[in-house]
Amino acid sequence: MKAVIIQILFLVSFTAHAKRTHLSEPYKVEKRILLLSVNLDVEMMELSKYKNLKAFCNESSYRQTIFGMLDQIHEYHDMLEKDLQATTYNHSKRTIQRILNHMDKLDHKFNPESFTSFFKDQCSFQSKIEKYSDHYKAGFGTHSYGGRVYAQEVVMYRYLKRLTKRVKSIKRNVEHFYIRRKVWEHEYQTT
Repeated sequence: MKAVIIQILFLVSFTAHAKRTHLSEPYKVEKRILLLSVNLDVEMMELSKYKNLKAFCNESSYRQTIFGMLDQIHEYHDMLEKDLQATTYNHSKRTIQRILNHMDKLDHKFNPESFTSFFKDQCSFQSKIEKYSDHYKAGFGTHSYGGRVYAQEVVMYRYLKRLTKRVKSIKRNVEHFYIRRKVWEHEYQTT
């Protein structure tokens, strides 16, 4: 977790530096999206565990780290969208439209408000589990403490898996687009 936090802090400092020096080159956006998607995948799968949910609910610094990653994803998606809409390669319209559709779905289903709402519900459910933990420890099956924790982990895993799946599909399409773009630019320069 500390390594991910260090990478996030590096990424935040690079973003601030990029804003100051106006580094909006398309390949820099591509690399940032790829790095951020890998970090997000690792962090979201860690967050799906109950102990990390407890840390998320109780520690504001960890919460700010997660929300910072999501803000960066939306920021880079905005930069990517501008880059995609400014492209002059007509034969890549299908790929561009696919990326934009994935980004719209991500923005619609996993926007900061819905993410906050989901985690607010999960934190209240987690605090309820902890509040009545003595009672639940006497139960069996799904009514036990372990059963409740497991059920919450499953809900968290499914939600975060859908989020990372959306980000991975954007990442995959971005990789394909920029690989093709390099080929097209090379062909254009040689003719």
